Amino acid sequence: MKRILALYAHPSPRSSYLNAYLMQRLSALPNVVVRDLYHLYPNFYIDTAAEQEHLLNSDIVLMQFPVRWFNVPSIIREWQDSVLTPGFAFGKGGTALAGKEFMVTASTGGDVTSYAEDQPHGAHIDTYLTPLKQTATFCGMKILPSFIVHAARGLNTSERAKIADKYIDQLTALTRERE
Repeated sequence: MKRILALYAHPSPRSSYLNAYLMQRLSALPNVVVRDLYHLYPNFYIDTAAEQEHLLNSDIVLMQFPVRWFNVPSIIREWQDSVLTPGFAFGKGGTALAGKEFMVTASTGGDVTSYAEDQPHGAHIDTYLTPLKQTATFCGMKILPSFIVHAARGLNTSERAKIADKYIDQLTALTRERE
């Protein structure tokens, strides 16, 4: 069974209605390690060696976060700068991530129709995820389809549960694929 490293980054976890619930469900799977970046690194001092060790011990790297101001939470950027070093993730001898799979799970406050060229957000959600995916590609990783939940704050309990079931089913299938 493939091992998932879930990098969770929610800057306001107490106000999370969807992401915290998804992480709770995900962490119950036997092949998942969850790294809550804001909890682990409240001062943004990333333990590079620990994070690199978790990457080495994973087959699928998942980044989960809410999209805010058209971007990822700042700790993801700090994590990338600290962990994805030359000689480890890229450059001469930097093949530690080559062949691993990468997936983004993101939530938005706006509904899907607001992510169009002529709408308030101005572009499809994939536009905002491109830097993450390109970074993973640069490190030799295979990009998996993203799991996006729009209008997350407007979900009722039943809708949230259905989304979580779909998410867990999708990740469970990924861990069993192509073994």
